Amino acid sequence: MRLDDKLKKLERIYQEFETKAADYVRRAVCGPGCAECCTNVGEIAVTTLEAYRIWLFLQGLSVFQRQAMAKKIEANREEKRRTLLLPCPFLDPHRMCSIYDVRPFSCRRLYSVEPCARRGPVVHKNLWQLAEETTLAIQKLDETGYAGHLSAVLALLDDPCFRDDYLNGRFRPDLLMERLRLDDLMINRAVGR
Repeated sequence: MRLDDKLKKLERIYQEFETKAADYVRRAVCGPGCAECCTNVGEIAVTTLEAYRIWLFLQGLSVFQRQAMAKKIEANREEKRRTLLLPCPFLDPHRMCSIYDVRPFSCRRLYSVEPCARRGPVVHKNLWQLAEETTLAIQKLDETGYAGHLSAVLALLDDPCFRDDYLNGRFRPDLLMERLRLDDLMINRAVGR
């Protein structure tokens, strides 16, 4: 499947989840500026396909904005290697998502039925199950990609050799083993087997 077709399919997967999750979302207490999931959940997971959507979005920013964002992403990646919990690099000073329209599924899936500040998000078990199924569908769609923390997968795409391989459907994890280990990334095609 061509990358453009995969991106369209990814959008359909997101839309299908939103349709199925609508009743749970209506009961959620989440709102603009909450950002508990963006700061204290610990893992903003993303597939390479989702990171590519974000990477494309970033290419549309000014050079100054891209450079500033690249520094935040790299600092986040380095910090993630040392700690479990840290804020998303795309969270702005007002606790709003600066990439909301292209945010990954890990950000789309959490809808808490209770305020998160006391004990973290409380997600309805049926919504959680639907989200897990959706995550697997996204990983299967991105079978020549990887999954892991947002900043680590974005860093892969900043490597011109990796990006060329990915965009042309070449799958060569043997060239990335040390990086996969350091950033705790997993190979999507190994999921669910």
